[in-house]
Amino acid sequence: MLDVRQRDAHDIIGDRAFSHNPVMVAKLGRAYMQGMKDNNVLAVIKHIPGHGRAKTDSHFELPVVDAYLDDLLETDFYPFIELKDAPYAMTAHIIYKTIDPLNCATQSRKVIGVIRNEIGFKGMIMTDDLSMKALSGSFAERACRSLDAGCDIILHCNGDMREMKEIAGAL
Repeated sequence: MLDVRQRDAHDIIGDRAFSHNPVMVAKLGRAYMQGMKDNNVLAVIKHIPGHGRAKTDSHFELPVVDAYLDDLLETDFYPFIELKDAPYAMTAHIIYKTIDPLNCATQSRKVIGVIRNEIGFKGMIMTDDLSMKALSGSFAERACRSLDAGCDIILHCNGDMREMKEIAGAL
């Protein structure tokens, strides 16, 4: 988890974050990723491009972050830039208003473009859980919008077979 904890943000990231300091998050994230690799486990970095500023919990509603791209690159996105060589990344269900005011990162070609080009991540991008309340629309729409935006893998984690069949049918 490479999210940089912000003091005025929702506590959903809270103590799951390594630090408030993006350099420390990157260093500890690198050490953790290396430890996993040394034990034959591939790391998934999350929540790319960063969940630390969110003022709401994306499990229940869609957070909106209105920071400028330069500020995001220096803080929130910094650990992801430093660990861009990770094999996998999981997206954030967050609107980054100055990048794409209409679509959350998971479903935004613009944000996925920032992840690929500004951050430089070349590995596989997976969605966060499509059953989270931050997303709207049918499960088929959620899956298709995510793939159209540039995600490589769809995650659906709650085990609801009806929802899984809807996603599979759309794909």
